[in-house]
Amino acid sequence: MRLVFRLFTLSAFTFLAGCDKSPPREATESASSASTTTATMPAKAETVRASGSSALQPLVNAAKEKYEAAHAGASIEVSAGGSKKGLSDVASGASDIGNSDIFAAADQKELVDHRVAVVGFAAMANKGTFDEKIRALTKEQLAKIFSGEIKDWKDLGGSAQAIVVINRAAGSGTRTVFGNIVFGGDKFVESQTEDNSGALVAKLKQTKGAVSYLALSFADADLVTFDLKTDKGIVSPRPDTIESGAYPIWSYEHMYTKGEATGGAKDFLDYVQSAPFQNDVLPTVKGFIPVTAMRVTRDHD
Repeated sequence: MRLVFRLFTLSAFTFLAGCDKSPPREATESASSASTTTATMPAKAETVRASGSSALQPLVNAAKEKYEAAHAGASIEVSAGGSKKGLSDVASGASDIGNSDIFAAADQKELVDHRVAVVGFAAMANKGTFDEKIRALTKEQLAKIFSGEIKDWKDLGGSAQAIVVINRAAGSGTRTVFGNIVFGGDKFVESQTEDNSGALVAKLKQTKGAVSYLALSFADADLVTFDLKTDKGIVSPRPDTIESGAYPIWSYEHMYTKGEATGGAKDFLDYVQSAPFQNDVLPTVKGFIPVTAMRVTRDHD
């Protein structure tokens, strides 16, 4: 009887074990771990190319750094070249995202606008004794400087020193925005040009008497950044004066896609427009203002 009972017990155990389809504990833990890892990674690692505005580049670089750190395998390639190049690149498919300080042209209807920030622009100059007494300039004075009508710093309240205008290249969004607001179009004097904002800062520091116009993201303690003299007083280019509209030389920063954003480009843009980036990261990048902070709007450059 004892032998029969042992055989019955062994058979029952074997039957129950065969019915238990649960995976071993190690397999369960491994599967759970894999699921968690997948949830924190993009569905498909891919390279996203963004090109265009050098004024916007510091913000896009900040987003790239945070995004890539949180999305293993993702790669965001950022290059400058000017807003018009960014718009052309995204329209042709050479880039996934076109970074721009300006609105797309009327005939670029296939491009979808993603406004990610606001940035102000100001006249900035080589620092010297010739302009140390000049705190602010009127819009009219700016127009005369950059059209070539005013040629010496002494005519602006400084001391004798020839003004050297350094323009941005024709494809620059910074040039378009500054020109449209200051004198209603591209009426800049013929002069040497610089394609990139960072290189322009270096050239201004090296060139005595030089002046140009830059996004506030490139403001530098070794350059003079001029306030704007208005009929209501002197207005400094600061976030609060830009948000209220008191300081008028500003633009939206756009990231365009050809058609609605998809794939990695959509994921990246969703991050740039998300509350964590807009509220926590964007304010730490010099010169940029969240679109939601603006109390005035603009529908053209």
